[in-house]
Amino acid sequence: MQSEIKYQHPDCRGERLHIMKSTEVLNEVNAFMSEMRDGNFKGVVANLQAAMEYQAEELRIYRERYKEATGKERPELSDDEKRRLARKGRVLNSQLLSIVDASWAPGTVLGWYRTLIAGKYTSTGPNQKKRGRQPVSEELASLIVRLGENNPGWGYKRIRSYLLYLGYKASFMTVKRVLNKHGIYPPEDGRSNSDWELFFNSHQDVIASCDFASYELVTPSGLVREHILFFENITTREVWLGGIAHEPDANWTAQIARNQIDMWDGKLTKMRYLIHDRDPLFLGRFTDILKSAGCQTKLIPPRSPECNGFIESFIKTIKTECLDQLILSTEAQLRYAVTEFIAYYNRERPHSALGGKMINPLPQDSDGEIIEFSRLGGLLKSYRRVKAAA
Repeated sequence: MQSEIKYQHPDCRGERLHIMKSTEVLNEVNAFMSEMRDGNFKGVVANLQAAMEYQAEELRIYRERYKEATGKERPELSDDEKRRLARKGRVLNSQLLSIVDASWAPGTVLGWYRTLIAGKYTSTGPNQKKRGRQPVSEELASLIVRLGENNPGWGYKRIRSYLLYLGYKASFMTVKRVLNKHGIYPPEDGRSNSDWELFFNSHQDVIASCDFASYELVTPSGLVREHILFFENITTREVWLGGIAHEPDANWTAQIARNQIDMWDGKLTKMRYLIHDRDPLFLGRFTDILKSAGCQTKLIPPRSPECNGFIESFIKTIKTECLDQLILSTEAQLRYAVTEFIAYYNRERPHSALGGKMINPLPQDSDGEIIEFSRLGGLLKSYRRVKAAA
């Protein structure tokens, strides 16, 4: 027996040690489950609390040693380390996070999750920092101004044609935007249907727009992208929800179109035009169904989000003021948050584009007391006068 032990392979001894440790862990688990089965919940919770307090004290010692060695309160984390913390911290509420982690505020950890994990899916292209049109380089802007100043008889279309010939990629609206910014207004060059501002002004009371926004739900199985379809009345600026879907298809958008022209509840029944981008989901039956009710669809030029700027502005507003501030896990939660914000946007929020007025304000008592109202747990706040009950 001694010779067997003497010549035993080191790996075998390691394996036996591993089995012994596994047995100890299994015994501890069995003891824990026995306490749970016997109903000793108070003892289990007390043990877990003691373990947490031990780890917290251990972390405090590490932080003190780290500060003595470096003079810093906390280490600088890489994005990968922030993701690791954020994945664990997002399942805890703010109160628990504040108890178990004294180095970073709960809002900081949850912010890491939103920006480094949940926000990884965006509509930006390569080397593009934000949505929307690409910035115009100084070289291209200088050339556009040069062509406009040296050729006062050239229109926007002709200048754009020369840019394409010279190897520059620029749209009609880019040329117009750059020249107008520098106070250059060339004569009309016969480009039909190019003045969107004139189109808006000529059809204010009968024009609406629509567009999709996306949101990432945090679910136990990972991130799930939901698509939200919004509509907006260009004249009144009223916004309403078309629908929310995980994977919208042509059948879904066709049903949305039927809902919008319903003779009782449809909001597009009195509209003559609906502006939208060139998303394939808006083509085919979606267009045909709206056209059957007298509402024609008008596609914006490629890569020209400014031509649908009203709804684009709303989508930016709901994201910055509402959705980016929440971590939601179900479609029902998302639908509730969107519905609450739309009610707030339409009835309780002033708009600078309307001269500081509200779209459809709630009635108030002129001589009443100023009362604060809140939605989504205080995220959205509004104020109005309400007369005290007699």
